[in-house]
Amino acid sequence: MHLVELSRAEHSGLKINPALAEASAARQHLIPVVASEFRKAATQYPLVFAKNPETGRFACFVLNGLEPEENLFWSGTKMDVAYLPLNIRRRPFFVGTADPASGANDNVLCIDIESPCLTAAGQKSIVDADGSDSQYLREILAIVGELVDGQKRTSSLIDTVLSLDLLSPIVLDIVLEDGKSLYVEGLYSIDENRFRSLDKDKVGMLWDEGLMDLVYSVIISTGQIYNLIRLRNERESLNRAWRNNEK
Repeated sequence: MHLVELSRAEHSGLKINPALAEASAARQHLIPVVASEFRKAATQYPLVFAKNPETGRFACFVLNGLEPEENLFWSGTKMDVAYLPLNIRRRPFFVGTADPASGANDNVLCIDIESPCLTAAGQKSIVDADGSDSQYLREILAIVGELVDGQKRTSSLIDTVLSLDLLSPIVLDIVLEDGKSLYVEGLYSIDENRFRSLDKDKVGMLWDEGLMDLVYSVIISTGQIYNLIRLRNERESLNRAWRNNEK
């Protein structure tokens, strides 16, 4: 990866294939999401929290697999999902910060100039013939804007559920159909029993701060873990059939 600040003049000739962005998620079992995505993501993925190993700070993710580097939604050519997270759709673009030497303290749009999404056969460019922003770039800017804006509400949710002692570890001790055992740990979710035990004032606070829909989305999404187990069993079954056919 080689990130540089996007220049409409310098990078005007780049061609981008957005479809290849999905391939970057092929081995991602966790993809970061922000609050505005929760309702849509909860219909497909478990929403979970995990700690940054360096800072200890929690962040929210969608869970794609039951082991590191496993994405059970990756079909081999695309993500077989109804909703694709913003952090995949934005690629090969990233949010950076301005050079401190410039005196600015703003976010800047960066591009990974080593991304496989950059290809001579790409259908998208960042500027139109007249030098104005292309429709594709405007869409990327909207996605990045939603990610940046969504961080504040997501952080507010995390801070609030921590203050209410609602986060608890998820420990999954799974036995697949072929007898293989999987043990998943290091993830957290909102504890439904603790949530239901909150007094009226704390419940009212969640409503007043506009966080209640996020709490419900996280709790409801935990049922999607069963879908991940189903997908893993299906994958294992297909792998066994493939191996048997090769004998």
